[in-house]
Amino acid sequence: MVQFNLVMSHQAAVRSSRIRPITALRLMEYTAVRTLLSTARAMSYQATLRLGSLIGATAWRLCPGLRRHALRNLELAYGGSLDRRQAERIARGSFEILGRNITEAANLAARPYHKLVVENAEAMHLAYARGRGVILVSAHMGCFARLVAVPSFLGMKGACIMKKQKNSALLDWARAFMKKTFNLHIILKTEAPTEVAEYLRDGRLVGFFADQRPRSGGFPGRLFGQPVMIAPGPAICARRYKAPMVVLTLNSRPDGTQVARVDAIDTRGSLRELSQRWMSVVEDRIREHPEQWMWMHRRWKLKPR
Repeated sequence: MVQFNLVMSHQAAVRSSRIRPITALRLMEYTAVRTLLSTARAMSYQATLRLGSLIGATAWRLCPGLRRHALRNLELAYGGSLDRRQAERIARGSFEILGRNITEAANLAARPYHKLVVENAEAMHLAYARGRGVILVSAHMGCFARLVAVPSFLGMKGACIMKKQKNSALLDWARAFMKKTFNLHIILKTEAPTEVAEYLRDGRLVGFFADQRPRSGGFPGRLFGQPVMIAPGPAICARRYKAPMVVLTLNSRPDGTQVARVDAIDTRGSLRELSQRWMSVVEDRIREHPEQWMWMHRRWKLKPR
């Protein structure tokens, strides 16, 4: 979700600095992000794609720890079915997509719906029309920063849950930008227990980026045949508020086309069964385009066999 914090204005920075003191390090972070965004927004779309790929390729070379972790995760997930060359191709692709995420965050302001395609949008419209709100489960796939544009692209209102950021100024800018541009509110995890209920009761959607390992708790399940803990929030909220659930993933093609895919989820059964059901759909989408997923994050605590 870091990419959601990358859109800001100088005026907002001044206001925020009056409320919370900004350290020199945070100010440098703001300046670096602002410069990168301004540079990307001044480019053509194809140039931003090339810049993002370059950022990803640089990270691949300069971050050996993340590179090794991505390869270990691929070994754990696929076992012996991938040779070294295939694993490196997928891992390198995930770094490239992560780099493109940075420039796509800049494109959110300049061209938010550019080359955006939504597959099976009818499933999301049907869920939204029930008037009970929608639990929208997303994954860190493709240029996932662009996923925040999907609800407004389909004429829907809602909110996205985000963990509190260390740079409070960036967080304030992100919240203001999302609300103004996409009518999408940001709910901090600390505020989620009360605010999620309000949004669902009003018939709006609530988005969860829930494919990563939860910091605590969760339901036991499987991902690529390996034991994992699955974030409990989506299943609990769907059951408690009788809200329909959909999975929303993204495939970012080389030409810049962003293909969002909607999958409706059956919410019957136990909370554990429901959690595994949506996680299995996420796994299916990853298997279709493995280079699109963030293999470098620490999804599994276990070491490869």
